[in-house]
Amino acid sequence: MEVFDTHRNSNWFARLLRLLSLRRVDSLADMASDASVAACAAVALALWVVIDRLQWGPGVEFDSFGISMLALVAVLLLALAYVTARLSNPPQPVRCTLFVVVASLPLLIIVMALIETFAAGRRGQIAWVILGIYVLLYAARSLRALSGTAPFRAVLAGAALLAGYLWLGTLMDLRPTLWAPPGNVDESDASMSVPVAESLLFDQRSRLDDALDAVADSDEATGGRPAVFFVGFAGVASQKVFAEEIKLAARIVGARFDSASRQLLLINDHRDFDSYPLATVSGLRYALGELAKKMDPERDILFLALSSHGSDEPLLSVSNGLLPLEQVTGENLAAALRDSGIKRRIVVISACHAGAFIAPLKDPDTVLITAAAADKTSFGCSDDRDLTYFGEAFYRDALPSAHTLQDAFALTRSAIAKRENAEHVTPSDPQAYFGGRIEQLLQQQPMRPPP
Repeated sequence: MEVFDTHRNSNWFARLLRLLSLRRVDSLADMASDASVAACAAVALALWVVIDRLQWGPGVEFDSFGISMLALVAVLLLALAYVTARLSNPPQPVRCTLFVVVASLPLLIIVMALIETFAAGRRGQIAWVILGIYVLLYAARSLRALSGTAPFRAVLAGAALLAGYLWLGTLMDLRPTLWAPPGNVDESDASMSVPVAESLLFDQRSRLDDALDAVADSDEATGGRPAVFFVGFAGVASQKVFAEEIKLAARIVGARFDSASRQLLLINDHRDFDSYPLATVSGLRYALGELAKKMDPERDILFLALSSHGSDEPLLSVSNGLLPLEQVTGENLAAALRDSGIKRRIVVISACHAGAFIAPLKDPDTVLITAAAADKTSFGCSDDRDLTYFGEAFYRDALPSAHTLQDAFALTRSAIAKRENAEHVTPSDPQAYFGGRIEQLLQQQPMRPPP
């Protein structure tokens, strides 16, 4: 009996390998037992949990919100199986099409992890296209093996359903994961009552106007050099690290670029609702438009520092208690800068996946410095810290002594790489872009010499 079972199992695995390698498999329906469907699903789930955990690196926390995302993926798989079963000719048992779906998952999970880890840029795009073609061929051959006819309707319907999920996922960040960096899940500030929230929103325009009135004009700057105007944006109120990082950025940039009299801070901080205007997208848009009136558009430079949680959409989190706030995206940030009329910009973004903002903001008159690559997380964004890893390396350590922004970025990148290597975490890979026209302007030395 033992010999028979072993032979049967090895034959089943051999047929599965033929199926995955797009070769002919006879009697595919015989492989689709309840046990085989459950086994493939269990292997896929275990493989995904392990690989996802390894990709995050050490120091992450369990995120229970991911369970609901997993449930959504399970519903998608069941919907794929049902749609393709009903639209096959003749219709097939749902168990058979569900087996076709789940049998491919372990291979797809491994391949997708390899693409995300080793294929970036154009190579990554080509790899994703090849994987998409493989999925279509696999679905077509598998469904044909079940029904004996060309499964055009079933494959097209399944592809449309999967494309719809992927499109919705990009809009709503539906990637299933059970892990998150420490403190990366924002918690509402339950201490803010509805009257307080309404009062805060009502007062913002006058508070912004008062803060803008205190900003010196460009003609009060010295000596014909480019004047630097600093704007800081701390997006998440529930963790003080973002507010403290922006305050430090204002002090350091003020000392190095002589911008102490030309700075505006927009800060969400659960400890303090009164000292600064709130960080909101509409407030940032309004502030940039008003600052532009104080600037020489051909000479002066905006230094915009943003600190928050981030994702690769690109998106920066904006939250403050009960307030319903719009999130910063690549599109609305680019629009705010463009509509303000401010031509010369230095934009520093301290957030996970901040490199995703480079593409929408890239411009010959812009310098972009980000704490992480588009597909990487940064570290240190928790409420028990005063600065993120990037904030320490760039604002605290590099910028005070660097001769140029390029030097500051190089020092930052080196320091972060050394620290992350020592802690055995996945490198955040800070990114930078220096536009050609603004580099010429920066050669006029708007930076004061380091002490």
